[in-house]
Amino acid sequence: MVSISNVYGQKRRGRIEVIASILDVAREGASKTRLVYKANLNFNILNKYLNFLLKNGLITKIGGNGHPILYKTTEKGREFLIRYKQLSEMLGETLE
Repeated sequence: MVSISNVYGQKRRGRIEVIASILDVAREGASKTRLVYKANLNFNILNKYLNFLLKNGLITKIGGNGHPILYKTTEKGREFLIRYKQLSEMLGETLE
């Protein structure tokens, strides 16, 4: 996976990696809180990504009207994950 080291030597994930993390967590449906913790993001960053993913049809919002709101990966999002994993396997560790 492509990572960039910051000033403190910590690895930062790229945008595609963050998207893949969110989609992976949301495969069976997940709340914002679950996405924040499992994808290791804060709520502000998550909201920006969710807006992008919703707009592009990679994730859908389900629930509401008295029911918990969940985000679930769409078929298009699952296809993205398959291709992302294929590319990651093809490239291996060469980009780190």
